[in-house]
This record gives sequence, C-alpha cells and structure tokens, in this order.
Amino acid sequence: MSIAAAQATKFYEQVVAKGRLFTFTENDEYLVYRINDKEVASFWSSKTRLESIQKDHSKYQKFRISVIPLNQFLNKELQLFESEGLSIGVNWSGVRLTGHDISAQDLRENISYWQSKDGA
Repeated sequence: MSIAAAQATKFYEQVVAKGRLFTFTENDEYLVYRINDKEVASFWSSKTRLESIQKDHSKYQKFRISVIPLNQFLNKELQLFESEGLSIGVNWSGVRLTGHDISAQDLRENISYWQSKDGA
C-alpha cells in the first residue's frame, strides 16, 4: 500500500469514528488549490495533522484550523463541492503535501462504505 493510500485509509477510519474532519480556512472560506487543471479542497482527519503542517510549512500558520462535523460536511459542503465539480484531497502529508485527490461523489461513497463497515 502506498503512503497516500495508507493516509486515505486513516482518513476514512478517523472521520467515521470521530464524526468530524478538519481543514484550513481563511476568512471562513476553504482553501482551494489548483492542481493539474482541477480545483481541489483538502481535508484531514485530525487537528494534529494540521498543526504539524503549520509547524513544518510556515505559510500555513496564517490560516485557521476549522473543524467540520461529518454530518454537516456530507449534507452541506460535499453537496456544494459535487455541484461545482471540486475534487477533495484527503490527509495530504509530507514535504510537498501530497496525497489522494478524489471526486466529491467518490468521497461520499467511500465514507458511506466506511460507515457501513463501522456499523454507523
């Protein structure tokens, strides 16, 4: 299993178990990255992951760490991302902050799978 795949697996396990996810915001707006001609918003499964990013990447220190309840994310934010065709990055890590970027629909399906697996 690649590091990105392991990070994605950890993302699903943790967001389903804890019922929340985290991201960086600026002025209450999600950060959107342009990657290979697509727009990507990234989310993480723990606050400590973002704190580590802020420690290792000074440009992220100016951003606020925001927590989003999973139900709100699935019912509100993810619907918006689906309609806008935005991709979602999960648990980006490493020096270059890389990882899996997937469609909002695939993210919804993956979370649903993990919820059924977890009995949620």
